[in-house]
Amino acid sequence: MDIQIRDMVLDDYDALLALWRETPGVDIRPVTDSREGIGRLLARNPGLSVVAFNANTMIGCALASHDGRRGFLQHVVVAPVARGQGVARNMIDICVERLREHHLGWVHLDVVVDNESASAFWLKAGWHPVETLTRFSRKL
Repeated sequence: MDIQIRDMVLDDYDALLALWRETPGVDIRPVTDSREGIGRLLARNPGLSVVAFNANTMIGCALASHDGRRGFLQHVVVAPVARGQGVARNMIDICVERLREHHLGWVHLDVVVDNESASAFWLKAGWHPVETLTRFSRKL
């Protein structure tokens, strides 16, 4: 596979949405994961999110953002046919290095509770669950 990783742009949205829909365990949110939501993310956090392609086919993505204090990774996804080749690790390394340039204290990510393969991946990659926190959310 000839894998190319580059900055995500809004023109990638249709391929991004198709990749998410084809990947079990991805929780697509109607507002934040809409074209407009991804446009806001990219505008507010330029140069942080990446996509991976094999030829003209998107095979991976990693959304990255920060609030000035903490970094966040969201929807780190690799198509099943491209797994086990280091695509996710390469995208994560790029995003983490770019977040590091903002002098943030931590990088956080969320994993859907029953997504065992994602949890296993993150544990193997050296990440750990935060046992002292529980995420609370409120719809706007």
